Amino acid sequence: MKLNRGWQIRLVFVGPLALAVILVWQRTKAQEHIPVHMTTDWSNRHMIYSAPSTFAQAWRLQAEPRYRQQLIRRSLAPSGPAN
Repeated sequence: MKLNRGWQIRLVFVGPLALAVILVWQRTKAQEHIPVHMTTDWSNRHMIYSAPSTFAQAWRLQAEPRYRQQLIRRSLAPSGPAN
């Protein structure tokens, strides 16, 4: 009597491959919507940084967390009327 084990062999190879594809797809989908957590207090509304005019000013501003948060907020803000 000859046993047909072709389906078992395919299951061994295709099953983990399908599982890996599903896991990678879920992970990339989750990374599209990474939340950005920032604290906000009164100084975030009253401290407005203009664009640095020299390299030295830009270098100093990189160490300022409120400047980085302002850049993030401005890049995430919608830039026009919503349709």
